[in-house]
Amino acid sequence: KGRFLSAGVGGDVILWDSRCDVIGEDSDDEETGMPLERVHVLAKFNYFEIQQVAVLDEGSYVRNTYGIDQCSGSFLTSSPNETDVQIWSITKEKKTYDEYANEAYVADMNPIHELEHDAPIESIAAMKNRILTGDVVGDVHVWVRGRRRSSLFGNKNANNNWTKLRKLTPWKSDIVRTPEEMAEQSVKALCFLDGDTFVSGTKSGTVRVWNHIDPDADFVVHKSRASSVKVTSRPVTDIRKLPVIRDPSTAEECMAFSVSFADGRMVSLALYPDDPMEEVKNNELVMFHVYRNSSSSSTAAATAEHAESENAINAIAVLEDGSVGSSNNNNNNGSSSRSSSFNPVLIAGDENGSIQTLKPKWNSLSASV
Repeated sequence: KGRFLSAGVGGDVILWDSRCDVIGEDSDDEETGMPLERVHVLAKFNYFEIQQVAVLDEGSYVRNTYGIDQCSGSFLTSSPNETDVQIWSITKEKKTYDEYANEAYVADMNPIHELEHDAPIESIAAMKNRILTGDVVGDVHVWVRGRRRSSLFGNKNANNNWTKLRKLTPWKSDIVRTPEEMAEQSVKALCFLDGDTFVSGTKSGTVRVWNHIDPDADFVVHKSRASSVKVTSRPVTDIRKLPVIRDPSTAEECMAFSVSFADGRMVSLALYPDDPMEEVKNNELVMFHVYRNSSSSSTAAATAEHAESENAINAIAVLEDGSVGSSNNNNNNGSSSRSSSFNPVLIAGDENGSIQTLKPKWNSLSASV
């Protein structure tokens, strides 16, 4: 829809319009006749220091010749060393460009709910009706949006209520653990693959895929229900969903994702579908592509440890989504006929400000992990 959010350590959260000028693309200054400076900021507010921001609901954004008819949505934020996650709404009434010209911003952003936790939150992820929060002791909390409750007087805010559905933990028991042990399991990144499957990454470099947790399962779910791999001993820095990929050997279609690490590694993994013959669902993970950031250290005298940290990939993004193909036509056995088309482009940004782009391809040396 042309909008995106940014947040910084200074606490500013900004809603941007990447496409056009909210004043009007053809507007000129009446005194100089020069084009007015483009205004891309739709909304801005300052909160505490922001650690992460995640879109919850894209909402709607409608522009026409005379003004902006709609600008809505919602998102959540987390802050360093804070146990609460804030949910915010984006709203604005219909106004013309002349009215916007007399105001600082187009839209308002206001807090509507707060998710409380016992430990500081390190990472967040969101879908329209689900939220994931990962804390410093290694637990992942699954929140679901409450259903609108009917009553004699109604409840306008019922749809903004959130309930903690489940806690997923790396710990096998409630025995006392040292601060160092808990810190190693700190959840540094989260990513939804679909409504029932998500990926978590820890400070110790472990990647876990939590897939199809039974709705009737206990409130606390242990790591034995997850497919796990330890790629490196350095922290996970980011996780991004990729389009569905097809194994060139078996033709199986797999969910896929990429994970970056503080030592400069970035790996792409495929998650194979459930085996209907297995009672316990631990899906097989295959690492099909590996990338290592090759930027050099800024000083020849740097230690190996320092050089590694300078090569760290801080963030990744999917520039272009590919897809397995159209499923409109069926083949003779009734299953969907799809053409292979896996062509995402990954952007990797490191601590030195360098940006690399690459296309993850299925490597012939791919191996189960």
